[in-house]
Amino acid sequence: MTFDPPFTAADAEPDGHALLDALHLETVDRDLYRATFVVPDDRSLYGGQVAAQALRAAGLTVEPDRLPHSLHGYFLRAGDSDHPTLFRVHRDRDGRSFSSRRVEAVQHGKVIFSMAASFHVREDGPEVQVRAAPEVAAPEASPAVGLPRLLSFEGRAVDQPHPDTPWPTQFWARTTAPLDDDPLLHAAVLTYLSDISSGIAPLSRDGALPGASLDHALWFHRPARADAWVLTDLEPHVAGRGRGWYTGTLYDRAGRAVASTTQECLFRPAR
Repeated sequence: MTFDPPFTAADAEPDGHALLDALHLETVDRDLYRATFVVPDDRSLYGGQVAAQALRAAGLTVEPDRLPHSLHGYFLRAGDSDHPTLFRVHRDRDGRSFSSRRVEAVQHGKVIFSMAASFHVREDGPEVQVRAAPEVAAPEASPAVGLPRLLSFEGRAVDQPHPDTPWPTQFWARTTAPLDDDPLLHAAVLTYLSDISSGIAPLSRDGALPGASLDHALWFHRPARADAWVLTDLEPHVAGRGRGWYTGTLYDRAGRAVASTTQECLFRPAR
């Protein structure tokens, strides 16, 4: 299966190091970090990139045994792809099991993205999953599909539950970047992935199309490697009054839900 633009195999990024450059943060001061990776681009800064960078910044201020379990972010202004971003971290609380952080991403003196994130010490206990992963072809048996704006990623197309939309709601993806075993890095890369495509695309009609992300939330259920195949499954729910809302789940090869997401985006007639 192939998809019309913007999802084309020609957009695949062959460089295995660009993503790590994008997620690298320079320490400016205590709880203050800067992302210096910039690219000439006539489009605004990719939301998944600033969210992933913000999560890394927050994670650098907590103990290494505390891993992110949730984040909630608001996209406040369009970011500039050709300008560095500052990240201010606020240490709201460090408890016995949880740490809470707030992060502001700043460009040109203005906040472009704000995020609250929570980190949790690992606890052992029963694991229950109610909904099974969709039955789709394995990535090795699926054709390549480009994932635009994602550096150092490869994708595989599967048969779509909504075949009449050019934006896939189910697809395999993994990074080609050489990742170490740092679970915070893998969580940041999954965050980077989670903002791509649009689960609201199947509701497009009467000229209305998905637009910029407004807010984005992600829950991490268990650690997962972002350099292994992950299946994204997005589900549309409602659109109206200029906005659309959808949910999604990320599954590993074993069919385990590793993360869940929800997002609201603009949903307006094309100008």
